[in-house]
Amino acid sequence: MAVARTQSPQGRKFYDFALPEAQSTERSARGPNLDLINGIQQDLKEHLTTFVGPFGRRPIIHADHIASGQSLGFVESIIQRQVLPFYGNTHTSTSVTSLQTSMFRHEARDTIRNACHASEEDAVIFAGHGCTGAVHKLIDALDLPRQKQPVTVFVSGMEHHSNLLPWRDLGAQMVYIPEDAEGQIDHNALRSALEAHENSSTLLIGCFCAASNVTGILNDDLAITALLHQHGALAFWDYATAAPYLEVNMNPKVPFDVDNLCYKDAVYFSLHKFMGGVQTPGVLIAKKKLFVSDKPNGAGGGSVFFVKGNGHRYLKDPEVREEGGTPAIVQSIRGGIVMKLKDTVTTGYIIQRELDLKKKAFQRLESMNNFALLGSRSQPRLAVISFMIRHGDGYLHHNFVASLLNDVFGIQCRGGCACAGPYVQHLLGIDVKLAEAFEEALLEDDRLDRHHLRRGPAEYSTYEILRPGFTRLNLPWTSSEEEIDFILNALAFVSDHGWKLLPLYCMNYESGDWKHHFFSGYSERKWLGDIDFQTYLSPNKKNDPKHVPLSFQDILIEANNLIGSTSKHSLSLQLGDQAIIFDKVKHLRWFLLPSEAQDQLRGNQTQDLKSPFHVLNYINSNVEEVRDVKTIGSFSPSFSPNDELKTILCKTKRASTWLPTKDQTEPHFPIVPSHPQLEVTDTNSSSSNEVMKCSYDLCVLTEKRLPIPELRVKSIWRPPTKDIFKPFLEAVETFKMIRDGDRVLVCLSGGKDSLSLLHAMKQYQYYGKKNGIQFDLGAVTVDPLSSAYDPRPLIPYLEELHVPYLYEEQAIMEQALAANCSSICAFCSRMKRGRIYASARREKYNVLAMGQHLDDLAESFLMSVFHNGRLRTMKAHYTVKEGDLRVIRPFAFVREKQLRIFAETQKLPVIPENCPACFESPKERHRMKQLLAQQEILFPKLYWSLKSAMIPVMNIRKTGLESTIFGRNNFNKKETTDVADSSDEEEC
Repeated sequence: MAVARTQSPQGRKFYDFALPEAQSTERSARGPNLDLINGIQQDLKEHLTTFVGPFGRRPIIHADHIASGQSLGFVESIIQRQVLPFYGNTHTSTSVTSLQTSMFRHEARDTIRNACHASEEDAVIFAGHGCTGAVHKLIDALDLPRQKQPVTVFVSGMEHHSNLLPWRDLGAQMVYIPEDAEGQIDHNALRSALEAHENSSTLLIGCFCAASNVTGILNDDLAITALLHQHGALAFWDYATAAPYLEVNMNPKVPFDVDNLCYKDAVYFSLHKFMGGVQTPGVLIAKKKLFVSDKPNGAGGGSVFFVKGNGHRYLKDPEVREEGGTPAIVQSIRGGIVMKLKDTVTTGYIIQRELDLKKKAFQRLESMNNFALLGSRSQPRLAVISFMIRHGDGYLHHNFVASLLNDVFGIQCRGGCACAGPYVQHLLGIDVKLAEAFEEALLEDDRLDRHHLRRGPAEYSTYEILRPGFTRLNLPWTSSEEEIDFILNALAFVSDHGWKLLPLYCMNYESGDWKHHFFSGYSERKWLGDIDFQTYLSPNKKNDPKHVPLSFQDILIEANNLIGSTSKHSLSLQLGDQAIIFDKVKHLRWFLLPSEAQDQLRGNQTQDLKSPFHVLNYINSNVEEVRDVKTIGSFSPSFSPNDELKTILCKTKRASTWLPTKDQTEPHFPIVPSHPQLEVTDTNSSSSNEVMKCSYDLCVLTEKRLPIPELRVKSIWRPPTKDIFKPFLEAVETFKMIRDGDRVLVCLSGGKDSLSLLHAMKQYQYYGKKNGIQFDLGAVTVDPLSSAYDPRPLIPYLEELHVPYLYEEQAIMEQALAANCSSICAFCSRMKRGRIYASARREKYNVLAMGQHLDDLAESFLMSVFHNGRLRTMKAHYTVKEGDLRVIRPFAFVREKQLRIFAETQKLPVIPENCPACFESPKERHRMKQLLAQQEILFPKLYWSLKSAMIPVMNIRKTGLESTIFGRNNFNKKETTDVADSSDEEEC
């Protein structure tokens, strides 16, 4: 990219960038990175591995990314080349290795923070054991035993064990919310349960999964979260299954959410389930107010502020305090990389691919008569296929099916209950009484001596093979169409012919495993003990031999040939009557035995197998799903609420039932209307039975469940409080900021200060009109196109306010890196100002209003005195060097805390910003803020004294005059003309 520095006629320096004509900076139109997607597929192809099974050499086809993602060679290459050479311990920053490693890890955390739309009120913490570790860390942070408050936890039937067992072990009252007839969490049942408990003294917590790890069915996070908050409950979300595919949004901006109900209190997920995420930690994102415990979960080095001989003090920042000891450094850095990878591929592409694969699979599954899919087909779901293979009135054992897919086709899938026992039992039609019967049959004999049994760590059960389960695989979005067709063809083969190969396999009824009679071992097992280090140290080391696997077509041909070639061999095996093994528990056996399959192949009469359970059928489960047709296309940060969510948002929010300490307040994450056409719902419309339901970036048609009241959006202009407007007026009048006929452009970053200024300026329009001052009002935002800062939600907000809005886009971060700037922050500020000035001139605005407040001015004043030896701060009202624009700061006399309170109470749509370039800590401005806060405790009138002292430098009306007026040692005349006011380098 060509970069040139130019000067205006007045001598001001700006940067010009020659952008390719084809380059589009329209962030909202960003499509998938097809080159990257192709590169991922090629990487997986190049690292394809084979193994030798009972039917010959097969390629390893990974098809259970729901359990864990797949390693990517280029991600590991990044770690090997960029991260490991600079690896150092993060407990210090005095060496270049420790500093670079700390910066990598800090950036990884911020990458996740930004991707999940976490705000300054949210802590992002790496947890060592995936979601399980994150949940335990969250529970420990709540410090519930010390709070001595009973806990009621609302969960659905589809929760993972990690989202159930910790709460049970805590002694919490568990309230299970059933599913409705279509397989979704029953919102009416949840509402009733919340109403039954909301007046109690217990802490109410809702713990729900965004997507089931068994069926992939998606839950409506917005409606459920709004319901929970409406009744004073905390909303905790398990995104372990959903996060690799869907957007994780801690603080969604939702129309009509004037009571701020849709933010999440905590989200947790496992990075190892992401593509390329092998060996990465879990992530906990939670509101900082939840970290009540002053003791970390796992104290150690790095979590303490000071340790004495007789005591110690822990750090206050939960992000640091909760990661004691040497953290998972490389693992967390890899986690940031794979989160960036997902964002670069785009969630839109991944979701669309998932929907296409699911649709293709379901159409194919319709023709498989023996295939029993678990879960409703009519609900939005990921491309997850959990299933049973029927045979007569029974089933094929799930572990046999998994073994067959592995041995014949090389497909890696999973058999079992997938750590979601209650949900699986429900899907299989197993009631409580039958579940207890299975448990009794599976229990280890209490008379066994566990200490000397020498059977390994697992529980011993004579009938482990009886444990009900299913087979699960998913269709990876990275797979080619050829590979997807191969997997579906393999499922069809197993569905139609799998039972015919059953006599070739022997079962281990103590472990539940199934192995081929003549291939029970793993001939190519690799041993750590066999590693020859010298081989890998040699520059001319030989790589492992590459085996060219059969093509997918050849494997399918071989599979079909197996039916004829092995039938004779199957019939010759002496199997005996294997049913005798299950005499005591024959009423619980649900799967076909090898000996029974052999008898059927011989044409012998066999006793009919009657399974004690059958896979649950759902209403309309065979109807093609219409709820996620045309789902992808709007990835706007503004969601379109469905009928049910609108109804919930119309109701008044109840006060929170739990505030851990008196000095901690409920965080506010503002939600704003985005589409004027949603103000009124036409209940008489012929299509009123279908509305748009948006969640997880998924817009789907859904059936209307609840009546919808007429919705009218009230004016969202918010008059500022007296503590803001009085000093605002004082500053405006003292410095004569606004004149009759002015055209004022508010510089809007989306922070609390600039948003508050917009509302104050609107109020001043009414005030000034009475005093003969009329002026036009507009707003401008410069979007630097950084993943760390996305101000697009301001677009619909300004539309609702009916304010003329200039939304300027410029890839400033990319340009800063190309220009090799020494200070990205200064470059960014200068580029933003240049773009704002140009926009104002283009649209005939003559006044720019900026949102810096008295605290900002005081901090800048001290920074200039301490570090530059100059009496200087941001000017309250000045004219730019060109003479055609005036810059005003109407909040020059307003305190920051008043603006924060106003933004929170009025629920302004504050946009979080976490710039990855701003790593250095503590920052000088933050240091000054702390210094002033300490002094204000001693001298409560400190800021008013500083205000009086700064008025002379605030009142300078032109840039570059400070040096002339106040001077400094070694005065250089040229400096007064060439050096711009440092205060102008502040963020716009």
